[in-house]
This record gives sequence, C-alpha cells and structure tokens, in this order.
Amino acid sequence: MLGVRGMTQGIMNRKILIIDEHGFSRVCSAILNSSGYLTEIITHAADLPEKLNKQSCCLIVISYPFGVSFFESLWQKNIPVIILSDGIDERMIDLLNNFQNSCCMIKPVDYDKFKGMVKQAVEGSLVFEGGYSIV
Repeated sequence: MLGVRGMTQGIMNRKILIIDEHGFSRVCSAILNSSGYLTEIITHAADLPEKLNKQSCCLIVISYPFGVSFFESLWQKNIPVIILSDGIDERMIDLLNNFQNSCCMIKPVDYDKFKGMVKQAVEGSLVFEGGYSIV
C-alpha cells in the first residue's frame, strides 16, 4: 500500500479540480487532501479555461446546480467528472447526456464511497457506461 509519500510520486502529479460553492468545496478539498490528493478550488466560471489549459488535471468534481455554468466547457474535454447533485430531475438528465465520462452522486454524499470513486477515476479504473452513471 502506498503511503502519502508514495502517492505524491504517483497520483499527485496531477490535480483534481473542485468546482463548488466556497464552503463545500473547502470540505471536499480537505477530504481529498487527507487522502493524499492535490486539489484546486474553482468558484468562478471565468477561471476554468485557464486552469484546464494551464495544468494537467486528472479529475473534476463539480456540484449541480452550482456548476451548470461550467458544464459546456467541460463537455469539450475528455476529463472524468464526478457531479455531486442535490437530486435528479429532467434537466439534470439532459445535461448528463452531454458528458462522455461522468458519474453523478446524490447528496448527502457518502464520503467513503466518494473517496473510492475518486481513487478509481484517478487510477483510470472507473467505468463510465454510456457517458454517465448515477450513484
């Protein structure tokens, strides 16, 4: 098993971008940091293109409906996305149909399951069937 130091040499060379309201994004970042991941928080849509072009990011964690303004930019990228949503509605399903590789988790989030999904996504072993999955 890799400790945090071993993880630093492997998975931490790429960031996980977190797009959510300031409060929850800090909680999400702390959870992922405690598991050895490097994270960056984005709260303004204008910052996303620069962050995606400037860095190598291996995963994006985004909240719905907060992050809807970011979705169009993300549809054009081939980056795994975990969407954290308050619920599922028709609009959400329509939006999910535009993603190529996404999972949607319903809040309240089971943090152990969330960390497991992040680990699988970073390792490349998370299977996205038909563009998206709802967990």
